[in-house]
Amino acid sequence: MYHVRRARTADHSTLVECVQKWWGDSRTPEQARELSLLLPRLFLQHFAGTSLILEDETGIRAFLVGFHSADDGHRAYVHFVGVDPQLRQQGIARRLYTRFFERAAAAGRTEVSAITSPHNTGSIAFHKAMGFELDPGDHEVDGVPVHRDYDGPEQHRVVFRKKLGAPAAATLEPFTTRAAKPEDFDALVGVVDDWWGRPASRDLTRVFVTHFFETSLIAERDGELAGFVIGFLSPSKPEEAYIHFTGVAPAWRRTGLGRHLYERFFERARADGRTLVKAITSPQNARSIAFHNAMGFTNSAPIADYDGPELDRVTFTRPL
Repeated sequence: MYHVRRARTADHSTLVECVQKWWGDSRTPEQARELSLLLPRLFLQHFAGTSLILEDETGIRAFLVGFHSADDGHRAYVHFVGVDPQLRQQGIARRLYTRFFERAAAAGRTEVSAITSPHNTGSIAFHKAMGFELDPGDHEVDGVPVHRDYDGPEQHRVVFRKKLGAPAAATLEPFTTRAAKPEDFDALVGVVDDWWGRPASRDLTRVFVTHFFETSLIAERDGELAGFVIGFLSPSKPEEAYIHFTGVAPAWRRTGLGRHLYERFFERARADGRTLVKAITSPQNARSIAFHNAMGFTNSAPIADYDGPELDRVTFTRPL
């Protein structure tokens, strides 16, 4: 079973070993080692968050190292991709590229670029199949446009560009869904107690909307608040996302709006490479437990004093 996650700095030495081993079938050991020099540690120190690792129980089987340009806010760049020869021709590289595209689009990037050698016909064919266009160069090699001396004297390169569409704006009629904004807090806290029929607003403090609004969602109908999800991508656990607070107006329950908001949050979490979503509720909240189970979450037994004395909780976990 293959699992895709964000890269980590600690992956660097393993990736270098992979390059030298995986390219050994087409290069001499010296050439494979020279190729691995294109992947210095700095790429995993500074761009791990936008790079991807595919692994199974045996270890790393494929990777994509890429980043979002610091100087061009519209562009993302794929720097180095590798797939274990045993997994080639199985769509693994396409899977990593597609995940990278999704995350780049979610971050507002509208174009992805990459380069390869004019003699790497396999890479050229793959990038064409992935929808890349070849950038016009100042020379041609076997009918392929090439930029001469692109990376230095005699270091000619083929340059690829691919336009990205905006992230899919899935909708649920008659509601509109958007990212939250800090100024939404007053509207949210103003309805929570009424929607719950009891004091619940103490669990929704301004800090969550001030600092996690980009990963939170607001649903509206005719300009009026209809539902919301307050969630975040864990900074401490790079594989996890967390849903902190969810609400749907009583008039719009059983319309699928809660499911719709959760699914949009799942999409946002996947685009960032998260592989788990977690949440909690009170053991007495049978409706919440049933909803989360229906959404594919598994729940724990009640955990005593989870949030403090007398504050027992049920925890939920769902793989993405």
